[in-house]
Amino acid sequence: MAQLPDTVERVKPSVVLVGTYRATDTPRFRYVGTGFVVGDGLRVVTNAHVASAIGAAGASGADGPALVVQLRAGTGLWAMRQARVLETVPEHDLALLQIDGPAATALKVLASEPVREGDDLAFMGFPIGGLLGFSAVTHRATVSSITTMALPSPTGHQLSERAIRSLRVGPFQVFQLDATAYPGNSGGPLFDPRNGAVVGVINMVLIKSTHESAMSQPSGISYAIPSRYVLELMARHP
Repeated sequence: MAQLPDTVERVKPSVVLVGTYRATDTPRFRYVGTGFVVGDGLRVVTNAHVASAIGAAGASGADGPALVVQLRAGTGLWAMRQARVLETVPEHDLALLQIDGPAATALKVLASEPVREGDDLAFMGFPIGGLLGFSAVTHRATVSSITTMALPSPTGHQLSERAIRSLRVGPFQVFQLDATAYPGNSGGPLFDPRNGAVVGVINMVLIKSTHESAMSQPSGISYAIPSRYVLELMARHP
């Protein structure tokens, strides 16, 4: 059975930076969140709020920033790929992106139903963005609870929109993790440390605190969207 260090080595090439690029910006690349490669190697899963933060970049015009994904190209090296949004699912805070170029190494996504409270998992991402450099960080995480909740909304406008959606869809299951995720971890894979299979997606929107307090007074609790919702999204884009 593989140990976590071996699994981290295999997972790392598939965990990507999601952001925008514009030649006139400083810096040219602006990091927004984490993502990971799935399917045929040309699809990337991230959070819907990561894609929303980029705005309409996926259909950028001549003056707008381009939606891009940065793939690992060696130690400390990154290769930038243009991307576009295939679908966002705000109710589950998930987004599926299509990237240009040759296929990258994809992670296997498994059904999340077998995950139990007490399971030991791991997640990977880029905490606090570029402040720590673009080096993937891995955290161990125990599933402390499998609970049901609805996503909070940061503004009155989004509250109204999301409240209507929630009435249709209803609350959904999430994994509560005994681990600390930071801004920048959003969209990263939650995976089985034995084989690297993805069973969830880290979600920072479920932390009911400000960006500042999440950094200065982390709660030690994080949440992840179960992979069953990722599989449903992927199935709509074979």
